[in-house]
Amino acid sequence: MKKRIIEVVVISDIHLGTYGCHAKELLQYLKTIQPQMVVLNGDIIDVWQFKKRY
Repeated sequence: MKKRIIEVVVISDIHLGTYGCHAKELLQYLKTIQPQMVVLNGDIIDVWQFKKRY
């Protein structure tokens, strides 16, 4: 599959580690694009949701 080339993708407040984060859907989308720049904004990972302590 050919990836779409885009200038910027902004990923914001996805709360990885929580029940409703839709990580599979996000990964499926990211596999279809080839961004020149990725901007991560807001709460990306909710570490407090993991069972292990870091």
